[in-house]
Amino acid sequence: MRAALSILDAEHRGYATVLRALSRHLEVVRAQPAATNHDLLSTILGYADSFMERFHHPKEDEYLFRALRSRTDEADEALLALQHEHATGPAVLRSLREALARSRGGSPDDLDAFAGGLERYIAEQQAHMRTEATLVLPLATRALQASDWEAIERAFRGHTDPFFGAGPLGRSASFFSPRFGSAPLEEA
Repeated sequence: MRAALSILDAEHRGYATVLRALSRHLEVVRAQPAATNHDLLSTILGYADSFMERFHHPKEDEYLFRALRSRTDEADEALLALQHEHATGPAVLRSLREALARSRGGSPDDLDAFAGGLERYIAEQQAHMRTEATLVLPLATRALQASDWEAIERAFRGHTDPFFGAGPLGRSASFFSPRFGSAPLEEA
């Protein structure tokens, strides 16, 4: 159980870092539109799509949520909502990436539309992770059996987070900088 929870926790911490980076860059988009780093924002959104939507969320659905449903119905409503968010996540990210691409032209309306979508995305993902952290994972620690945790651990060990696999100061540090390769910003 501990190993599986450790992997899940590490992936959630990594994604929380991504959301904080997006929040920092959203501040730049709002305060200094000309300083918007479209390439970095595209990279961050690409990470969310390629890792969270294609690896993390499907494995939560297939292994963690399925095991939890087999042991209890206590979280059925929350799991249904979370799985709906997992299913719609790729379309939301595609829409955000398209809005970001349109904003490259410098139109204030396009940049504002992207910023509004990004703000909603960040808030929704933070709420999603809160539900998993405060309801799903605590219930899973009480309800799941050793065999459930073994299957979950095997599934999640089967992929590596491209930004956070090497630790929190790996490639992700540049997410906080307005330019690639710059030092990370100080934590607020």
